[in-house]
Amino acid sequence: MALTLALAEQFIAACKQKAQDQGWQMSFVVVDVAGNPVASARMDGARWMTAGIAQSKAFTAATFKRSSKEVGELAQARPQLIDNVINIVGRPLLLAGGGLPLIVGGELIGGVGASGGTEDEDVECAQAGLSAIGAE
Repeated sequence: MALTLALAEQFIAACKQKAQDQGWQMSFVVVDVAGNPVASARMDGARWMTAGIAQSKAFTAATFKRSSKEVGELAQARPQLIDNVINIVGRPLLLAGGGLPLIVGGELIGGVGASGGTEDEDVECAQAGLSAIGAE
């Protein structure tokens, strides 16, 4: 399955609904497997930096095919690996909860990120979006 704009927009709509239901102002980003943005949204009232944070979380998840929080745990065990990856890719990683790999049918097709709440709230919104589009 390929990552499409329509799929990315469905993800964002579900995340936005979850955040609105909870009274959170957040940003959401969907990136392809190379970490390039496909779609993003910053809700009214979300802080300016949340969009960039969500994108870095999504990039991190897509790059490592695991949650951005798990990459943070990996960094504790293997900091040199993370430093090398950062130097190679030349883009910022964010090692906090809220970035999840976008996996459909066992295939990595991108990454998603949410920012604006606590790490748990960010993960909850991102997971709601993945569930809405049938991702793993």
